[in-house]
Amino acid sequence: MKKTILFSGLLILAFIANAQSGPAKERIESARIAYITKKVELTPDQAQQFWPIYNEFLAKRAEMRNELRQMRGNKQLKEMSEEEQTAILNKSLEIKEREAKLEKDYSKKLLKVISPAQLIALHQAEREFKELLLEKIGERRGERKGN
Repeated sequence: MKKTILFSGLLILAFIANAQSGPAKERIESARIAYITKKVELTPDQAQQFWPIYNEFLAKRAEMRNELRQMRGNKQLKEMSEEEQTAILNKSLEIKEREAKLEKDYSKKLLKVISPAQLIALHQAEREFKELLLEKIGERRGERKGN
C-alpha cells in the first residue's frame, strides 16, 4: 500500500516538476491516467473500453459546469443583484441534479466494463489524485514564494 502511494506521488511529482518540457495540462492528464489505471487495476482490455466511456463522462460533466461559469461571467457575488444570485443558486442546484443523473448513467455503462469494486476504487482514486495534485501545486507555490 505504501509503495503504491509512494509510486503514485513520485509519478505525479515527476510530471509536475517537468513543467518546462511541455504543456502542464497534458502532463497532468497523463499522470491522472496512469494514477487511475494503477489504482483501479485496469487490465489492458478494460482500459481500452474504460477510457473512452470515462472521458465522455468527464467531457459532459465539464460542459455542465461551464454552463454555471458562463452564467456567472466575471461578476463578483457582491456585484450581482439578488435576482441574479437566486438564478445562479437555482442553476447550481439544477446542475448538481443533472450531474448526479449523469454519474448514475455512466456508472451503469462503466459497470459493463469494470467490477463494482473497481468503480468504487475509481471514485477513491479521483479524490486522491485531486488531493495529491492540490498538494503539489501548493508546494510549488511555496517554492516560488521562497525564491
